[in-house]
Amino acid sequence: MEKNISVLIGERIKEIRKKEGLTQAELAQKINVDPKYISRLETGSSTPSIAAMARISAALKTNLSEFFIIDSKEKRTFLIENINLKLNKASYKELNVICDLVGVLVDK
Repeated sequence: MEKNISVLIGERIKEIRKKEGLTQAELAQKINVDPKYISRLETGSSTPSIAAMARISAALKTNLSEFFIIDSKEKRTFLIENINLKLNKASYKELNVICDLVGVLVDK
């Protein structure tokens, strides 16, 4: 099953939070939100705003970009699935051009 970006970011928040030795309640207290909000973020059922991510980043003593560093296997699967979704919308002519471009990029 495909994981959406909210799930992937939530997993990164959880990973970094645990590495910092914080519970969900402790992180929630640091950023002044309900602990249930942290739970929803970590499961991907809620998507954090940029402002919320900035507060979480500060509380976890990390750069905002760290939330977007996703395990290479997960990221590869995510990217391939998104490429496939886009390819399914392409016309036959567009697919031929895309195929040629991919061939140039991948078959180096």
